[in-house]
Amino acid sequence: MTVTSLLPSVNFAYNVSDRSLFRLAYSKTVNRPEFREIAPFLYYQFEYNLNIQGNPALKTATIDNIDLRWEMYPNPGEFVSLGTFYKKFMNPIEFIQENASGNLQFGYKNAPEAFSYGLEAEVRKSLASLGVSKILRNLSVNLNASLIKSEVDMGEGVTFQERKREMQGQSPYVVNAGVYYRSESEFAVNVAYNILGNRIFSVGSVIYPSWIERPRNAVDLQIAKTVGAMEFKLNVQNLLNSPYRIYQDNDENARIDESIDDPIQVYKTSQLVNLSWSYKFHKK
Repeated sequence: MTVTSLLPSVNFAYNVSDRSLFRLAYSKTVNRPEFREIAPFLYYQFEYNLNIQGNPALKTATIDNIDLRWEMYPNPGEFVSLGTFYKKFMNPIEFIQENASGNLQFGYKNAPEAFSYGLEAEVRKSLASLGVSKILRNLSVNLNASLIKSEVDMGEGVTFQERKREMQGQSPYVVNAGVYYRSESEFAVNVAYNILGNRIFSVGSVIYPSWIERPRNAVDLQIAKTVGAMEFKLNVQNLLNSPYRIYQDNDENARIDESIDDPIQVYKTSQLVNLSWSYKFHKK
């Protein structure tokens, strides 16, 4: 089946000064189902030890996005932004729990509609102005943080679950931070940190309450070195070996009792180490 999507966008910018501006933007985007989401068969997901049934009837989700932000560029390579946003979803795709012949099974389904809105801030700063040290001159930091409120409306005819709740997969807050160093000798180190708030891993019902994924401290490391036309990279993911912890929301309040440490599933990955290299072609 062919799906044609019109995706208009418009962007207005007002320069407050030569280094700062206000930006208002609107865009329409889509979220198309992936193959595994529409696969017309039951398959086993090894990562989480689950049986998942694809849904060929999934619709393409559409999103209306509105963003308003203030941006400032203090110095070359530096950036400060404060903004707010609103997103309207039609037919959002969600990962759900299903009752199949008395057994728990997982699958995908379109919710009727949803929305999210929030605040976000981003800062990218070079530390060269803080001292004459070579390390500081080549060091920069980046911080991005968001506060998000989301809601799904399942409609008046919904049964066996709440009509309104948070969106599946949407956290109430997200924080990303990074430190980047690059020397004159083409040696670079990048350390990235991420944490996000409790989010619904799979939507449940009164029979099988929702699964909630807990926050985890994720740290990734990349070391790169350029030698002539060759660039070597060493990547280490999940440096702290932080596990994924999933709890069942038995009282259906979308919260976790911090005094209880009894997840229904712990998905723990060891550090993933990857060494790669690339060749750069230089025009003469």
